[in-house]
Amino acid sequence: MGDVALTAPVIHSVMDQNPQLEVTFLSRGFFEPLFNQSKNFSFRSADLKGRHKGVKGLRKLYNELKVEKFDAVIDLHDVLRTKILRTFFRLAGFPVYVIDKGRKEKQQLIAGKIPFKALKHTQQRYLDVLREAGLSAELKKDAFLNIEVNSKIEVFKNGLTSQHQKLIGIAPFAAHESKELGLSKIRTLIQLLTNEQENSVVLFGGGEKEQKLLEELANQYPNCQSVVGKLKFAEELMLMSKLDVMVAMDSGNMHLASLVNTKVVSIWGATHPYLGFSPYNNEAYMVQVPKEDLPCRPCTVYGKLKTEADQQCAQKAMEGISIEMILKAIGQLE
Repeated sequence: MGDVALTAPVIHSVMDQNPQLEVTFLSRGFFEPLFNQSKNFSFRSADLKGRHKGVKGLRKLYNELKVEKFDAVIDLHDVLRTKILRTFFRLAGFPVYVIDKGRKEKQQLIAGKIPFKALKHTQQRYLDVLREAGLSAELKKDAFLNIEVNSKIEVFKNGLTSQHQKLIGIAPFAAHESKELGLSKIRTLIQLLTNEQENSVVLFGGGEKEQKLLEELANQYPNCQSVVGKLKFAEELMLMSKLDVMVAMDSGNMHLASLVNTKVVSIWGATHPYLGFSPYNNEAYMVQVPKEDLPCRPCTVYGKLKTEADQQCAQKAMEGISIEMILKAIGQLE
């Protein structure tokens, strides 16, 4: 989800800079609400668990797409499925361009084999391959998702907060546990935030397990509610756009809130912004243990831990983040 959310501002920017460009964007159908719709933009859904599953399914997907006679096919993901799909296009004579994800240098940075400095951001890597395809491609500072809040969300928001209350989102979970602050600290954070009468807290997550945990958490505190299972994805984005701030891990929710132009306090443990996944236009309030205080950071690119040493590093990285650090970052947004 985070990768697709980072893609959206790039697509919005490039379409503005190339007015005659027509884009067909292929992804899972769930992600369609992340993109501004226009007459020159078409979202195509890949049914990867159904008719487009496996190599035969991807061949079927290729046959569905090839009739559009694209001038170029651009692979912004470079994983097994996209490698197979782009091969079909290449064999048929379509010009194909592929992102350079910088996988080797990311591993070298983690291993300490190259100087510790910020690598190229993922969005710049998207722009590079779009330029290679012959497009004007510069990232705009205001390429946010154009979002219109419906009456249901206005009523939902008003039920959470009065006119004078701040609305604070918290997304405690991530795809990998190594990127999570832990529910014990999240409880303390919610308690301190809701003790202040001007704050209301909204919890974000996904899936049945997280829904249950967040409901139990929300029931323990005043002015706190979970939205998991209560809103559609597009509606969650609407509500995110009305937050005063989102507190999130290095996760999809960090990128979603950034996409709708909401300020984010992001929390980084085993991973590190230098690997190229910092949130769009939202780098000012990243909370983390400094490299000089914990030299083993980062110990993973995406959150997957391979060794016991990595696990120990990830644990220390999150233990080193205090509630006071997070509250200070939230306070800086006021």
